[in-house]
Amino acid sequence: MMNAASSTSAPNVLTSVSTKGQAQVSTHLPRQTLLLLVGALLSSLLLHLNYLPVWFYAAAVFVLGWRALVYFGYLSFPGRVAKTITVLIASYGVYVTAGGQITLEGSGAFLASAGLLKLLEIANRRDAVFVVFMALFLQASGFLFDQSIFAAAQGIFTMLLAMAAMISAQSANRSGIHPELPVFATAGRLMLFSIPFMLIVYFLFPRLGPLWSVALNSDSSMTGLSTRMQPGDISSLSQSSEVAFRVTFDDEKPAQRDLYWRVMTLDFHDGSGWAQSKLDETAVIMPQKTDAHRYEYEIIQEATGQQFLFSLSESVSETQGVEFAMTRVLYSDRPIYERKRYRVASIGTDQVVSSLITGTGITTFGKTSSGIKDPTVLKGSVETDALDTSEAGRTDKNSSVLSTYSKLPNDSNAQTIAWAKTLPKNTAEFIQAFTQYISQQAFYYTLKPPKYGDNDIDKFLFEGRRGFCEHYASAMAFAARAAGIPSRVVAGYQGGEWHTEGHLTVRQYDAHAWVELWTGQVWQRVDPTAAVAPSRIEYGLERAVENEGSFLSQELLSPHRYRSINWINNLRLKMDNINYLWSRWVLSYDEKKQSDFLSRWFGLDDLLDGLYILASTIAGLFVFGTVWQWWLQRPAKERRLILAWAGLIQQAEKAGVSVDSGLPPLSLLSRLAEYYPELSDDCAEAQRLFITAQYGEGPDLHADALLARQLKGVGRRLRGLDRKMRRDGRRPSTKTSASSDV
Repeated sequence: MMNAASSTSAPNVLTSVSTKGQAQVSTHLPRQTLLLLVGALLSSLLLHLNYLPVWFYAAAVFVLGWRALVYFGYLSFPGRVAKTITVLIASYGVYVTAGGQITLEGSGAFLASAGLLKLLEIANRRDAVFVVFMALFLQASGFLFDQSIFAAAQGIFTMLLAMAAMISAQSANRSGIHPELPVFATAGRLMLFSIPFMLIVYFLFPRLGPLWSVALNSDSSMTGLSTRMQPGDISSLSQSSEVAFRVTFDDEKPAQRDLYWRVMTLDFHDGSGWAQSKLDETAVIMPQKTDAHRYEYEIIQEATGQQFLFSLSESVSETQGVEFAMTRVLYSDRPIYERKRYRVASIGTDQVVSSLITGTGITTFGKTSSGIKDPTVLKGSVETDALDTSEAGRTDKNSSVLSTYSKLPNDSNAQTIAWAKTLPKNTAEFIQAFTQYISQQAFYYTLKPPKYGDNDIDKFLFEGRRGFCEHYASAMAFAARAAGIPSRVVAGYQGGEWHTEGHLTVRQYDAHAWVELWTGQVWQRVDPTAAVAPSRIEYGLERAVENEGSFLSQELLSPHRYRSINWINNLRLKMDNINYLWSRWVLSYDEKKQSDFLSRWFGLDDLLDGLYILASTIAGLFVFGTVWQWWLQRPAKERRLILAWAGLIQQAEKAGVSVDSGLPPLSLLSRLAEYYPELSDDCAEAQRLFITAQYGEGPDLHADALLARQLKGVGRRLRGLDRKMRRDGRRPSTKTSASSDV
């Protein structure tokens, strides 16, 4: 409540000002700020730990130790020479780690090193702001490597630490700010206020594809199949429990034994291994979807850095960017460096229709035994001028293509070639003879096959007889060619883990290889592994090697190793389901889903209209936020009365009314009424309200509010009268009466 003797002027907040006009404040950072900065930066590095080299951890211990000694006064901040040396050493380490190339890991290691070294010189508020921004940028770049829901939760924690550090740094030694400001509570409120803006940007901002792609450091940086298969490759891959892809079937689901996910065909054997077929890169027109495609499903595929996609046999896809190869596998039109979502329809048969050449520039659809229409027109990736459209020419070309699947290297595995020539030339009879041989002999299915070296197929078939799926597939395809039957190896995945929610998760340990043999009309799928380890096909890898105890032997802490323990397995399944829902509904929100969302909820079919809504919504949020902040920061009622009184005094002085220091409020109102008779009634009402507010019984906030409103009204009328008199060239009378002072 305003005191009559002391309310002649509003209080002023004085700030010490330097000669340059800047506030003199201390830039020393308190302990809380330093701890928050270190915590935010270390938290932002968590998603980068998988690829950071060992020397980085040693450097981190060194930097944190030095910074702690600086804080406790045992060491000083490093000088220019010391900082230059550390930067050069870190830069050289990053260069060696990246192999002298510009890679994603190398760039991440450089940013991580820069942020870590910055901790050595944090001394003022500017350094703190830089570290906060560096932590946020490192966290954002970490999502290039991990986008799981756990990574998202960790990102929220990092953001909370970074915002708390920023608030602590900005509020340190600032006048008008409480020294014990609750930084976490303030940061939490700010994050809550940002949620509407985040949701609007997520749902409405255009989902554009990447403008460029940056390869990872090496093929091994992304776990998955390679375009070349040598003995031991898939068995090594099967020691990983990383997710390869997830599948959601619309209605009918295949049996476990029919889950053969084709990825690529391998048709060239160089004596030591198989290489991917060039026909995998030969595009043909996508077949039409028919009633024979009994399985329809959606795949969410993890990044591979390559173009291959996953599908059951005889598949088609209408998803944009999905191509169809001559070997009837699906592939992407660009390397996959981020999670990809696409829909597929499959027949799921154990036969693959031939895509041999039947003409040039002519699309021929012929009904096959599998019920699929077989398109055979080649796209621009094939040299069509080399094709002969005559019947004889097509026959010659088909023979040439088939010869690709019959070539064998010279001077390699002679014993297998001699043995295979004694086997039947008929495909069905050959299959029976080969599988009978490996099932009746002492062959073993193992994740720990020996290294056979040169002539590996001879040593596998007739000496070691221990191998993984790639050994059996390679041996059968090689023997078939030696017997005169065109063959190829197919690399992909077999099986997967069904979840009670209905989706299927296929992991790297489900990687598999099998054989396709040419029958004269179609490619027949044959899995020689099933003859040795049928449990691998029916129940999965873990059951097939349980006696050996080699399942995920290199991942001792993986929960997949302990599926026999119920509570661990239940927890693992729940976590997998959460990640699946996160991947399907959050991470896979692509351009098509956004278009469907805008059309369904807003009736918009044009992205430009969506941008207008986005812009107007953001503008509305800013207006709402401004009004909300004004409302929260509006002065209290007592403060409003003081401001109203100060405003009236200021206006009176502008109008030429003498306001002496210490002039009581009632006296000023009487003087205004004398100078401006038009204000007599208003001033009298203000005096009455002042007496009520000042001398009433107890505090009366309502009376204070009425008085503040009345004083503002007097000030507005005074300003209007003053302007009018100035325009008329008149001035108010300056004669005052001593009796008017109360």
